Amino acid sequence: MSNTFFLRQKDNDVAVMLIDDEGEIQGCRIRNSARVPFRTSDNIKDVYKWWADRAIPEGRDRLSLILNEYGCKNTKELLLKNLGLSLTDTYWICPEEYSYLTYDDVNLFDNGGEHIKFHESDGRIHYTGTPNATVGGSLYKEAVKYDDGWYLEKGYNTKYPDGQQNVNEFFISKLHEIQGWDEYVKYTTELSDSNICEISSCKYFTSKSKELISAVDLTGTTNITDDGKGELEGYVNLCIEGGLDEDYVRRSLDYMISMDYVTTNSDRHWGNFGVLRDPDTLKLISIAPIFDNGNSMFYDSPYLYNRSALVRLENTGICKREVDRLDLINDRSVLKTDLLPSPEEVKDFYCKYGIREDRAEQIAGSYSNKLDLFTEFQRGYKISFAREMEGYISGPPVVKQKLNPEYYVNHEES
Repeated sequence: MSNTFFLRQKDNDVAVMLIDDEGEIQGCRIRNSARVPFRTSDNIKDVYKWWADRAIPEGRDRLSLILNEYGCKNTKELLLKNLGLSLTDTYWICPEEYSYLTYDDVNLFDNGGEHIKFHESDGRIHYTGTPNATVGGSLYKEAVKYDDGWYLEKGYNTKYPDGQQNVNEFFISKLHEIQGWDEYVKYTTELSDSNICEISSCKYFTSKSKELISAVDLTGTTNITDDGKGELEGYVNLCIEGGLDEDYVRRSLDYMISMDYVTTNSDRHWGNFGVLRDPDTLKLISIAPIFDNGNSMFYDSPYLYNRSALVRLENTGICKREVDRLDLINDRSVLKTDLLPSPEEVKDFYCKYGIREDRAEQIAGSYSNKLDLFTEFQRGYKISFAREMEGYISGPPVVKQKLNPEYYVNHEES
C-alpha cells in the first residue's frame, strides 16, 4: 500500500511522493524545483536515488540489531519511519494526513530521540524519532545528544587492528590544529580498558540554519574522468555562483587535497566534502569543514610502502590516482610541511593510542616516504611512477625530509 507524503525543506513543500510501507517510492511530482536537493534538479529518477542514498547503507555494521530495535524489514522502512529526517540538512517527509506539522515539531535538533507516534494502535507507521536512520557509512555510528549539542560517535572496524581508523580521525584533526587551519571537524578518542580506541567522537557542524550540501549533491557528479579536473572546476563554479569567493574556495580545496595526500586519505569521495548552505535563503555560507579521515595512514595495509608503491596508489577520491590529484593543486605551499610531525613523532603518537609498535613503525615509515614525495612536489618536481622507474644515480631529491646534496651534484635541476 502506498501513502502520500510531502517532501519538505523545513516548511517549504518541495515534492509530493507516494511511498509504500517498506519505504519504496512509487511515484513523485516536484512542486518547487528551486528547493529540491541539488543533485535532483528536475530529474524524477534522481529523487529516487537521493531517497535510496539517504537510508543507512545495507553493509552497515550491526545493521540487523538496528532494524530489529525499530521493527523494520529494511533501511528504507527505517528511513520512512523517521520521516527521512537528518542532522545534516533540513529535508524531511510529512504524511499528507498530518500536513499541519511543522519542521519545529519534528526536527532532530530539537526533538531527536523522542518517540513521535502518530498512530497509537496497530496502524501502518510508528515514527521512532531516532537520529540514526540517515547516518551513512559502513562503520557502526550513533548520534548522541549532550548538553552542548549533538555528537556523532563512530565504532571501530575489528577487521583493522587496534581501532586505527579512530586514531586516524584524532591524529589528523590534530594536524589541522597545528597547521592553524580553522575549517575542520575536531575528533576525540580515548583508550578503552582493552587499550583500543573503540570510539571516535565529533560534534555535528550543522544546525537548523546551516545544512551540509555534499559535492555530489551540489554538482550531480557521479562519473569522474581520470584526472577529475573538469568535475572539480564545475564544483568551483557552482560554489562561486552560490556566493562564495573563488580564492577562498580554491585555497580550501588545495589544502584538503594536500593534507589528504600526505596522510593518504583513501576515501575522499564526492560525498565526503562539500559546502554549508542557509536553508532559508539557499545562499552558500562557507566550505564545509574537513571531515571523515578514518581511512587514512595506510589503515588497511600491513606493509611498508616504498616510493614506487606510493606513486601507484589508486583509491576513492576526487580522481582515481593520488598523483593525479596533485595536479589539481594551485598553491603548492598551502600546507606547511615544517609544521607536520616527524615520522618518529608519528610512531610515538600511534603507540600512545594503542597501536602496536611494529605496526606504528610501518605507518611512520610509509608516511616518511610520502612526506618526501610531497616535499619534492612543493619544490616543483613532477611526481610520477615513470620518474621513479628512471632511477636515481645518487638517490632522490629528498631523503627522510632532507635535501639530498648528491642528487643536485648529478642533476642540473634544483
